[in-house]
Amino acid sequence: MNKKILALLSIFAIVMIGCAYAADSTESANNTVTISGINFTIPEGMTENVAEEVINETGTDDDYTFLTNSKTFEDDENIVVVSVSTYEQNLTEDYLKDIGEKTTIGNTTGYLEDMGFLTLFSYIQDNDLVVITSNNKTLVEETLS
Repeated sequence: MNKKILALLSIFAIVMIGCAYAADSTESANNTVTISGINFTIPEGMTENVAEEVINETGTDDDYTFLTNSKTFEDDENIVVVSVSTYEQNLTEDYLKDIGEKTTIGNTTGYLEDMGFLTLFSYIQDNDLVVITSNNKTLVEETLS
């Protein structure tokens, strides 16, 4: 398993553990949320776990430096994590080619990694790496609608 997938899984595991202990949540009023200037549709019934929000967290991956913002949404059975990382270096599709299978969801082309218990959809938009992670593939699709 490559470093990028391990990093994404590590972040998701930390978020899942935090969700088990966090009580703070807020309803998304109109089911739309903007992260780093990109709009996402939050599936009906999901609430934001504000305790898990990541704001301007700096990271590195090999020779890349990035700034990440993310939000976590959950209901009684499911979780959706939407993460947007803005890179200092120019990103190309080659950066993602080892993360899943190239596919299109709605109007968005990216890379889908279905691990059975977890689905990740990653794509590049305006030099931002967007990663939508969920335990339910349908919720990944709804978040992109």
